[in-house]
Amino acid sequence: MEETRKTLVDFVARGETPDEYRLVLVETGPWDDELSSVLRRIQDRLYGCLDASLEGDVANKFPGSSGKHIVIELDCYDASKDEAWDFFRRFAAGVLKQPSYAGMLENNSFVTGVSFRTNLDTTGEP
Repeated sequence: MEETRKTLVDFVARGETPDEYRLVLVETGPWDDELSSVLRRIQDRLYGCLDASLEGDVANKFPGSSGKHIVIELDCYDASKDEAWDFFRRFAAGVLKQPSYAGMLENNSFVTGVSFRTNLDTTGEP
């Protein structure tokens, strides 16, 4: 029996274009926990968003997102910027190259594509 992954998405919004929907994850610091456990939690949330998008859970809950490009956005505030950026960059660059995700994305009836975006604001200033 396959385990269902539950992911907290802080908010879902229409994107910058009519063909885009955003799934936004918010992580706030300071990160007092061990960095590896924080990054593992973020990784799990990112995988959960990706799975929910590709398997149709997002389209079922938000019908307007069906057939759209999904942007999974990670917003980090008061976080360890260098470590978070390096982790996020590696995740975003590699996850869709994994054969299982590449296969799920090909001819997917729920999304036209998936991309990743991040905002790492450690000071509250632009």
